[in-house]
Amino acid sequence: MKILEPDYASSFRCLAGACPDTCCKDWEIILDEDTLARYQELPGAFGDEVRAALTQDADGDTMFRLTDGHCPLLREDGLCRVQLALGEEGLCNTCRQHPRFYEEYGSTKELTLSISCPAAAKLLLEHDASVTFVSHEDGAPVSGCNDLDPERYLALRCARDTAIALVQNRSLSIFDRLGLLLLFAVRLQKLLDEAAYGRLDALLAQFSSLARCRRALSHARQKEARFLPCWLILNNMEHLTQDFPRLLDRCAGNAPAHALDLAFSVQWEQLTVYFLWRYFLKASVDGKLLSQVQSCVFHVVSIAALFSAQDSRTPQALLSLAGLYSKEVEHSEENLRLLLRVFDRKTLPWQTLLPLLR
Repeated sequence: MKILEPDYASSFRCLAGACPDTCCKDWEIILDEDTLARYQELPGAFGDEVRAALTQDADGDTMFRLTDGHCPLLREDGLCRVQLALGEEGLCNTCRQHPRFYEEYGSTKELTLSISCPAAAKLLLEHDASVTFVSHEDGAPVSGCNDLDPERYLALRCARDTAIALVQNRSLSIFDRLGLLLLFAVRLQKLLDEAAYGRLDALLAQFSSLARCRRALSHARQKEARFLPCWLILNNMEHLTQDFPRLLDRCAGNAPAHALDLAFSVQWEQLTVYFLWRYFLKASVDGKLLSQVQSCVFHVVSIAALFSAQDSRTPQALLSLAGLYSKEVEHSEENLRLLLRVFDRKTLPWQTLLPLLR
């Protein structure tokens, strides 16, 4: 298959015992069937210890139980006893792949390095140049498991290129870039709803020449900027750690209307591109592009607002916060579904986000 990935992905290295926020805590890791079968056959005292660390949830899935929030097979020095004993191939699929997430579209597989991982977040947020995407072949056969509308998928591939180029246009302020991204998504959604793919080239050209679009953006921003609706959504999500509710409490009633600190414009750009890369093409399945793009902008605005409420506003503090946000929001299917429902039902219309971008 053809693999597409961000240009920094090949530089990723697990920090292992030096990781400041190990992935061996907070999450209950569900074991795939092949790994579980191997663990059931492990001989000796170590096999007994591995099996003693397993538990089942109400759905019958088998996982490692957490002890004080940590995997019981995590050593005090931050190293995994399974990997030390059996090598990387002894890990379950989730542990072996993390923080790599793949989305498969026809004959193409796209890789994202989740920013819940400190090493991946560092690669992204300390990447000064605009991110590019590279391809290579992995030699694997095409699975054929995607049920894509080819015309819609190809249209969205082209549209995502335009969206990312727009966000990376550093001649514009980060406020204008994110605002124009929302307008682009609104107009692209209308095209998708009508299956009017013949109009795509004109739309892409319009958002490559931005004078008229910026006038429309100025008009759409006249409403009062309020972060409270976003805060309420975050507060009503399921929370994995106690750290996130504390951040929300600190931000309550204290978030500035305009949270995107211009000193971190490059980081807001990189985060937006990261979210677009991971979520934009999901609309090739259901056609709900605007909701996906709203979610991307919501993520960036929310991270910025939480960051603005912190006492320490340093690159390292932003890196840690982005990782915690990703762990809490991106790694919860329930939270992602909640967010999409909010946008699908227009409970939080896209016009609510625009005033926050000025």
